[in-house]
Amino acid sequence: MRIFRHHIDLRLLTLGLIEAGVLLACFYIGYFARYADPNILSSELKAHLPSALTYTCALMASFVALGLYERAAIGDMAVVAIRTLTAFASGFLLLTVVLYLLPELKIWRSGLIIAMPASLALILLLRRLFLWLVDRDALGRKLLVLGDPAAIADLEGCRRRLGLAPFRTVCTIELDGLPERPNDESWLLDTCRAAGAEEIVVAAVDRRGRLPMQALLRCRLAGIPVCDYHDFCERETGRVDLERLQPGWLVFSDGFGQRKLDAVAKRLFDIVLAALGLVLTAPLLLLAALAVKLEDGGPVLFRQERVGRNGVPFRILKLRSMRSDAERDGPRYAAIGDPRVTRVGRLLRRTRIDELPQLVNVLKGEMSFVGPRPERPVFIQQISEILPYFPVRHQLRPGLAGWAQLNHPYAADIADTRAKLEYDMYYIKNWSLFLDIVILAQTLRVVVWGNGAR
Repeated sequence: MRIFRHHIDLRLLTLGLIEAGVLLACFYIGYFARYADPNILSSELKAHLPSALTYTCALMASFVALGLYERAAIGDMAVVAIRTLTAFASGFLLLTVVLYLLPELKIWRSGLIIAMPASLALILLLRRLFLWLVDRDALGRKLLVLGDPAAIADLEGCRRRLGLAPFRTVCTIELDGLPERPNDESWLLDTCRAAGAEEIVVAAVDRRGRLPMQALLRCRLAGIPVCDYHDFCERETGRVDLERLQPGWLVFSDGFGQRKLDAVAKRLFDIVLAALGLVLTAPLLLLAALAVKLEDGGPVLFRQERVGRNGVPFRILKLRSMRSDAERDGPRYAAIGDPRVTRVGRLLRRTRIDELPQLVNVLKGEMSFVGPRPERPVFIQQISEILPYFPVRHQLRPGLAGWAQLNHPYAADIADTRAKLEYDMYYIKNWSLFLDIVILAQTLRVVVWGNGAR
């Protein structure tokens, strides 16, 4: 489904709502086992609802932040178990902080001793059931794909790459050689029903004069959704397929708009978070700066020209994580195990602490908390010759965190850059404050699990 223009896997949303219900129920189980009077059930439920909601929200926030609803990572039960245990531990710490700040909530530890193990057991059981249903294609949509062989093959390749793919193709029909059926408008509808297809995807390289429009209209009026290839890929993958992108789709599709009120809200959001972030991380920044200085005596801060909104250059700030002479042979991308990275720098990059000085760039209005990562001018010129849509990234302020950073590792070559651009295009097209909050909520998993650090 789509919430504030952002596509969300309905299966995972349903799973999340069920798990929230399980957490709420387990809190009351723990509370009633220790304290509650069952004779006044309704009043007891109402009186302790704030505490139950606090417990549920703290654990759900940990689930989201640590990637328990990341489709690509939760297909392995071992990964699920590790992330679930970590999420419960971090959720307990978050709950401890909340209870210290709001002692009137009164969540007794003896109740949690029952609630948390019960929650953990039921969540793991629910996840196992979820994966069992996914393995049997019980939760996926069935597609009929109508189009050209190359685009049909791309869709199948997309399904294989997706973790917990939410669809499978049950029938394919190639447009070339499609027989004429002048008196039969129901043939496509009959084919859909015979194959059990729930949606039609039109994957045509060139649609002009080639589509059976009356047959498609008949399916649409019968309640079977008909989706364009690009819209389908955007919805299912969270990225815009640049390989087959046509300018007409960008012109006529929705998105790419930003109202003045939205821009003001985003800027206020950035200022508040950046100011709060600088205050809270000041001790950590001082310790990290001292470690950088002590390692080799070089400068603490690293300043580098990057390209910002509307192509305007600015100087980005980072804690230095490489040797002072890292670019004596010219600029180049960081590689896996890059020898230019110092020992302290490796830890700073792994935990993203080296990015914290960019909060100053956010306060100055050169960056945003969420947006495409800013690139260097020397690389932009080279990349734009290969990827013509790359300058579209400059429509918004560059960000500390981003949709591409959540979904793809560090860009070490042009193939990685293309993939990250596809995610950036999705973000620019579907931007909303809600999507920014979703990205920030999930950014912790990048730090904890080390996605993309080099």
